[in-house]
Amino acid sequence: MGNTIEHPSVELPPEKLVMVTGGNTGIGYETAKSIAEMGARVCIACRSEDKAKAAIERMQEEHKNEMQKRSPAENAAAQASSQPTSEEIEIKPLNVEYIKVDLASLQSTMDFIQKTKERMQYLNILVCNAGIAFVKQEYTEDKYESQFQVNYLSQLLIVLHLMPLLRAGAPDSRIVLLSSEAHKGGKLDLDNMQGRKSFSRLTAYASSKAYMVMAAHFLARRLEGTEVSTFSIDPGLVDTNIMNNFSDLKLMSFFVGAYNKFGMMRTPKQGAATSVVACVDPSLRGKTAVFMKNCRPANPATFCWDGKKQEDLWGYSLGCLNQFISDGVLKEAFPSARPDLLTIPKDTRTVEEKIADDSGKKEGSSDDKEMGNKSKGGEASLERKQDEEQPEIESSSGATEVPSEKVKASQEPYGANLEEKIPEDTLKDEDNEPKASSKQEQTEEQPKRELPSAAAELPTERVKAEEKPSGQVSEERGVTDNAENK
Repeated sequence: MGNTIEHPSVELPPEKLVMVTGGNTGIGYETAKSIAEMGARVCIACRSEDKAKAAIERMQEEHKNEMQKRSPAENAAAQASSQPTSEEIEIKPLNVEYIKVDLASLQSTMDFIQKTKERMQYLNILVCNAGIAFVKQEYTEDKYESQFQVNYLSQLLIVLHLMPLLRAGAPDSRIVLLSSEAHKGGKLDLDNMQGRKSFSRLTAYASSKAYMVMAAHFLARRLEGTEVSTFSIDPGLVDTNIMNNFSDLKLMSFFVGAYNKFGMMRTPKQGAATSVVACVDPSLRGKTAVFMKNCRPANPATFCWDGKKQEDLWGYSLGCLNQFISDGVLKEAFPSARPDLLTIPKDTRTVEEKIADDSGKKEGSSDDKEMGNKSKGGEASLERKQDEEQPEIESSSGATEVPSEKVKASQEPYGANLEEKIPEDTLKDEDNEPKASSKQEQTEEQPKRELPSAAAELPTERVKAEEKPSGQVSEERGVTDNAENK
């Protein structure tokens, strides 16, 4: 009783240039390796040079071993088609490089951006995969909550500054943002974005993943008329080192341990499959603001559709980045966008003043009571060990419990403002043509977009993803059960 997801296998030209943040471990590693094996040039970005070099060496060794272990049937087929067998083939090394970045530092992120611009004249695909999860209340040197900055803010800064390279790489440039099933437990609370009034590490992680979904929409709105597309990805519940952060959350740790024990979690390679589809599936060309799960389009949490909330997040994010983003940067990133979409909020407060306003009368933190744990508040410095010790973007655990009704693969135009819940009768089975809500926030009508199809027509390597336990909603319903109800 398992389900399968299709891992695309297409031939990519050697000049195809792909950047993967957090590409040294977990899902990011498998994403980078898979795309490199298709022939593209891949650059991984991570905090540790030593771990980046070790990851590249491991990729090369695994690739060599896999090429040498082709089955007799594969060799026979190769001989019949006059292709070299595994004994005869010359194994070319993968074209993989790295650039150092510490996403817990906006200055380090800017240094990474500068090095990337010096090394590359264009970029075809940017995979924002890096991340940390479920860490206790910690703040970066820039005074932001660590998961907010590492998982979202620093990677948005990368997207904005590298947008000219992505436009130079068009047609069919793609931005792939790693989210999670957990995004459904997130929220946009502009009065408590940094957790100064109250804090739950589960909610902080979930919210950072929701911001990635919302970013795919507000970026697409500004990329209107270009050939740069945006995607947000739910990789599923993946067995990686990130699970180490559950050790002090007893209930969460129990469920994760049970899933792992019975083989009900995906491997990093399986978790990377949806990211790879978003990167290379030719049927997705021209589609944008697409949320994907199990290698096909799906519905994100309803609040992520809300156009006003998306724009509120955009404005707040620019306020956080006002020392690193100028009017000129935005105009260069989005030259065809309407001027009103590029206005930088005139917020002259310092970071310290914003924090003081955000913290209010109640400071410190309060972790989830049902877990029986409390996280430490205050100005804790960020322990950077999470960056490479854990997978750079991971699983769906920790998601808020959602209804078990079928959620289908429908995709609203990126300009839609779905402040109201999507009516049940607008959703059809994944096998049928989905409907879309007609409610629009924009004063000018946004064009309707044909929904992207699953990557069924590609030559594929079957990647097994075990079915989750009986208490979990099936894949056909588009929802996974949750190890934790936040």
